[in-house]
Amino acid sequence: MSARYGAAQVNGMTTENKIDSLWAPRHDLADSFPMSQVPAESLVLGTRMLRIDSRRRWFPDVGAVFRSRQLLLLLCRRNITVLYRQTVLGSIWLVIAPVISAGLLSFVFGRVAHLSSGGVPYFAFTFAGLLAWNLFASSVTGAASSLVSNQNLFTRIYFPRLLLPLSALAPVLMNTGISCGVMFFLLVAYKIGFSFRLLFLPVWLGLALLLSVGVSLGLSSLAVLRRDVQYATQAVIPLLLFITPVAYSVAEVPAGLRTIYLLNPMATIVEGCRWSLLGQTHLPTLSIWAVAYTTAITLLLLIAGLVVFARLEWKFADVV
Repeated sequence: MSARYGAAQVNGMTTENKIDSLWAPRHDLADSFPMSQVPAESLVLGTRMLRIDSRRRWFPDVGAVFRSRQLLLLLCRRNITVLYRQTVLGSIWLVIAPVISAGLLSFVFGRVAHLSSGGVPYFAFTFAGLLAWNLFASSVTGAASSLVSNQNLFTRIYFPRLLLPLSALAPVLMNTGISCGVMFFLLVAYKIGFSFRLLFLPVWLGLALLLSVGVSLGLSSLAVLRRDVQYATQAVIPLLLFITPVAYSVAEVPAGLRTIYLLNPMATIVEGCRWSLLGQTHLPTLSIWAVAYTTAITLLLLIAGLVVFARLEWKFADVV
């Protein structure tokens, strides 16, 4: 099935109307001139052809996502602007939220449980672990509900559905950038300093992002079919914090359970972030085999999430 459409920017319109305008037919040439006076080549050059393929795919149409990059930017901006709208403190919550989380975990695990942080101030130790964990957890919980919460958009008009879970990552990436700035301030305040290991921090955060994308694509697709997935995700993700070395070191895990414990790919990613920032970690956690396993699992889950999303995409508008 084919349809002609053109892009139009209208100020003061809602997101849904802007999306409609992006995909609406162009009548400007036809309205300005009688049809007999409009050159045929002008009509052809003034429009673009959109081909909607109804066949079930094994992989999402990445080319369609790239061609819709302006719509993706629009959705990202919407998700960011509505994040702290009608709040008293506004964007200050971007700094307060992770600081409160790190302070609470430091008190429970450092002061109450008396766990070791390897000589590093426990607040900095915990905050370094929260960088990768918050990126993963926030991405999964936000993207998993992106299709259900935006059903009024994709049931009205066609656009690549993959844009919705991808646009949900925008506020998470902004939060991560601000948290990195706070972490750098802590490195200076606690006189920890910087080293060449900091160059590897984007690698660990990138692995956390790819892992969250793979998991969230699968969960968001299943959440359209069964809403239980959305509620289960919100309940399970906070519990996974306690089996991930965010507020404690892997060295605190009993030796007989460490092999099973390290099956969690986020364990290696969190310890990798801590090594890049603080220069200390439990060495077996960052062995070549642990890193290779984490990378392989991340890529496998990413591919699996894309496949599940592509295979179920044709059902979204009918069952949501």
